[in-house]
Amino acid sequence: MSNIRKLDPQEPVEAAYYEGYHRGHLDTAKMLARRSLMYLVIGGFFGTVLMFLVFSTGALDRLTAEKVVEDPALSQEKPKDYVNAINWAKRYTVGIVVDTPDRVVSTSGGYGRIPGQSHVGSGIVLNDQGYILTNAHVIPGDASRLSVVLDDNMFEARFVGKREEYDLAVIKIVADDLVPASLGDSDKVEQGDVVVAIGSPYGLFHTATEGIISYVGRRNDNVSTAVRNFLQTSAAINPGNSGGPLVDMTGRVVGINTWKLRDQMQEGTDGIGFAIPINVARRVFDTIIAADDPTRDNTISSVPRAISTAVLGVIIDTDLRPDAEQGALIREVIFGTAADKAGLRPGDLITRVEGTNVDGFDELRAALTSHTPGERIKLTYTRNGVAHTIEVVLGE
Repeated sequence: MSNIRKLDPQEPVEAAYYEGYHRGHLDTAKMLARRSLMYLVIGGFFGTVLMFLVFSTGALDRLTAEKVVEDPALSQEKPKDYVNAINWAKRYTVGIVVDTPDRVVSTSGGYGRIPGQSHVGSGIVLNDQGYILTNAHVIPGDASRLSVVLDDNMFEARFVGKREEYDLAVIKIVADDLVPASLGDSDKVEQGDVVVAIGSPYGLFHTATEGIISYVGRRNDNVSTAVRNFLQTSAAINPGNSGGPLVDMTGRVVGINTWKLRDQMQEGTDGIGFAIPINVARRVFDTIIAADDPTRDNTISSVPRAISTAVLGVIIDTDLRPDAEQGALIREVIFGTAADKAGLRPGDLITRVEGTNVDGFDELRAALTSHTPGERIKLTYTRNGVAHTIEVVLGE
């Protein structure tokens, strides 16, 4: 038979409880007082003996020392590394504000106007001349104005150039006492290294999120990119982080925060972000600023019409492409690049790469990104209506 008694809803449970409590309270209190006195005497004796043994043998000192070493919560080394790394990286990390103009669109009732918008990205000061590295997708082609936020000050920026296939761009500001970024060696980064992502997610400047290097050399076969060895990180990367630094615990940049994994519903997946290795980004940066000409019209509005293909070294102008001919029309050949060495000139129309037809910039970029730097390819172009086929050794 069960010992659990079901209570009658009408039973005065509360009254019975208090009656029993008060009836036994005095007896219980007396008993506890007697036992407490006895335990106090016994405990005092054994406590005195125990303390004598601990102090005489030095056991307390050993226990304390072992506790300090073994308990990470008591060590200030990790928090100190975090603070130092973040404070140093904040000196060269900037916010980038991009304004776009109003747009006139065609509607069923005629024409309508869509107000311009502003969005925020991040960037890294790479030298004391004011050149700033960021992601190419931070600088849209219809941008009308660029501003840089640094040390609570806002500077107007000039667009320098971009390499779409690497998703990297460079802008420039004029400012005093700039602190260039300290660069690490991304070839030495290992899985498990602690890192911090710094940037402007959703316009929150100088936000820092910590994580580890989850994987080294991750590829992204879902997009056309020349970067084949992304650094995967668990540090949170959100809209506005793009172009900002991924730094190690010394405050050195090891990567450029670029994108995060999205599921089929196009929702961001936490803890799966990717950065361009700084060794790759630095080489692209050097190529872009080497071609910078402050006297040239580098207005942001010309970005989509003048896009550089890094491994070839040309700038394609889609606006000037003849309607009667399909191809990628060269607007500019960058000095010292693969195209320059192969003899290509402005005005040449690229029509084929390794036997694949090229109808414009998108096809040219796709054809080039399927090849690696240093590879020799066949390229067909027309000049003054005459077709030519040459061999080109792709550059970095």
